[in-house]
Amino acid sequence: MPATQTIDSLRKRFKPSAARNLDVTYLISVRGEGGGAWLVKIANQECEFVPYDDNKGTNGNGNSSPAKCSISVDASDLEMIISGRMSAMTAALSGVLSIDGELGLAMQLIPIFFDGGF
Repeated sequence: MPATQTIDSLRKRFKPSAARNLDVTYLISVRGEGGGAWLVKIANQECEFVPYDDNKGTNGNGNSSPAKCSISVDASDLEMIISGRMSAMTAALSGVLSIDGELGLAMQLIPIFFDGGF
């Protein structure tokens, strides 16, 4: 499944009530065939996914990434997480997800996009 479809799945899963009190930007990079990168801006119980050009190191307008936390994952692993064949928590703790920045910020995404929380 192309990463864009997987990102669309995340967009649909967004739970505004779980994002209360959160105002942060993440960079999600999906490696492999059909991969890509997105800035995920969460604020005011809303979520926006903005395509990001990893090669330029910018968000398309010459500015460096404002992300407080970067998450990198293989497309096939992200699909397993989205489909429920692997828990997001297991992926984070086992290193399937590469996290650069505060682990706590990455963990806050679990209840926002996935059932079951911790």
